[in-house]
Amino acid sequence: MTATPERHGATPAPAARRRDYLLMVAIGAFATTFAQQRNTFGNYPILFLLKERLHFGREQVAEFFMWATFAWSLKPVAGVLTDAFPIRGSRRRAYLVLGGVVGGSCWALLGVVTGNYHLFLLVSILLNVGLVLASTAMGGLQVEAGQLFGLSGRISSLRQVVMSIALVAGPLLGGWLAKQAFGYTAGIGTLVMLALVGFAVFGFKETAARAPDEAAAGEGAPAEGAPAAGARHHPSAATWLGVAILLAAAIGSVLIHGMLNVGLSLFAMLAVFLFVLALATTRVRNPVLVQAQRQLSQILSSRALWLAAAMLFLVFVVPGFNTALTYRQSDELHFSKELIGRLASVEGTAGIAFALVYAAICSRFNLRTLIILSIAANVAGTLLFLSYTASDAYAVHAVTGAVSVLSDLSLMDLAIRSTPRGCEGLGFALMMSVRNFAIAMSDVIGSKLMDQAHFSFATLVLINACTTAAVLLFVPALPRALVLRKEGQIAGQ
Repeated sequence: MTATPERHGATPAPAARRRDYLLMVAIGAFATTFAQQRNTFGNYPILFLLKERLHFGREQVAEFFMWATFAWSLKPVAGVLTDAFPIRGSRRRAYLVLGGVVGGSCWALLGVVTGNYHLFLLVSILLNVGLVLASTAMGGLQVEAGQLFGLSGRISSLRQVVMSIALVAGPLLGGWLAKQAFGYTAGIGTLVMLALVGFAVFGFKETAARAPDEAAAGEGAPAEGAPAAGARHHPSAATWLGVAILLAAAIGSVLIHGMLNVGLSLFAMLAVFLFVLALATTRVRNPVLVQAQRQLSQILSSRALWLAAAMLFLVFVVPGFNTALTYRQSDELHFSKELIGRLASVEGTAGIAFALVYAAICSRFNLRTLIILSIAANVAGTLLFLSYTASDAYAVHAVTGAVSVLSDLSLMDLAIRSTPRGCEGLGFALMMSVRNFAIAMSDVIGSKLMDQAHFSFATLVLINACTTAAVLLFVPALPRALVLRKEGQIAGQ
């Protein structure tokens, strides 16, 4: 999300009270997290629908979720859209309502198209487009509230807590819903999104967006080192080399038997990158797009940010076994669907606890130490799945939930530090897009290794652990100025 720089000396008079902003951010964060199809209440009902009614294998299920949730990799595009193109003067509430209506309508449609896979996938894609629009608008409200009322830290904490509650409660409900008719799941998803729409329409009044000329006049000076307003980016040879490598990987994947969906997803990501590159290089007049162009020029020229993005991609793209694990739990260990949901909630609860642990230790150790320790702990936690049984399932999921959130937070810390000043929102959104795409690809790659190469579950666990550990080889390449500081320590101290 592109954040407008805070203007000191101005005393805004928001139409909505602080409580209204806090409630809107909390409700928006809960709805757009809880109503997702992956990792929350919709995950297990959809997974078991595909597995038991349509008789999908691990690979097909992973590919479904990759395409259904692909819109989350396009969040920077939604950020530019909601910032630059208000609807009747509204940049936030209108997109919350639009996203909520699309999301709620699609959840309702999912309940009647379960017998047609292609329609089910199409409606799922549209559902996630609506969720991304609403989530992006909610992120914009979070930034605005932080600036208007001086509570950026508190409202960020509020959002994280609400999202964590959704991630704990969702799998618990989803495990029960997986045993019921899918209409119950569709109905709950519809109600959650329509509740978001209802509160946005009747319980929240947004400060109208300023006219473009006024917005441009109100902008402060560009961040230090940023190109002048309207300056266009000139891609380097390294940028074009990266485009060529991605194109070659996409073409190669399409030509390899069984890799068509991977190749198409790479082509889609290439199209997104070329869109971003075009926005950075094309002359524009819209003041918000001019600001986005200035930010993109910084981002595309930042070596530190691209190193951090590569680290994120390499950590999360390792062959994953989320879908494979659910199949193993159901088919081999004969876990009930309620138990599978409870185990996912145990992971989420442990993650909340160790997020607090990270907050306590990040000021005691420098970031390089935290990255090394958390990645090593993640590897050790992954290896626990080699002896995964019913007797130790709760303990294994608690440990893996804890260590995965530690590595996730250390890498998010790296992403935040690597984002150039003056383009925090858009830069971070781009980093999260890389992460979201890598996570989706990870599950597909792992499922393909089991279904096509006939790897065992234990072999997949070992590959996951070894490839995660290999990421540590890249740590020495990270800029020392970023990773040798502790939390709260100023550069150069």
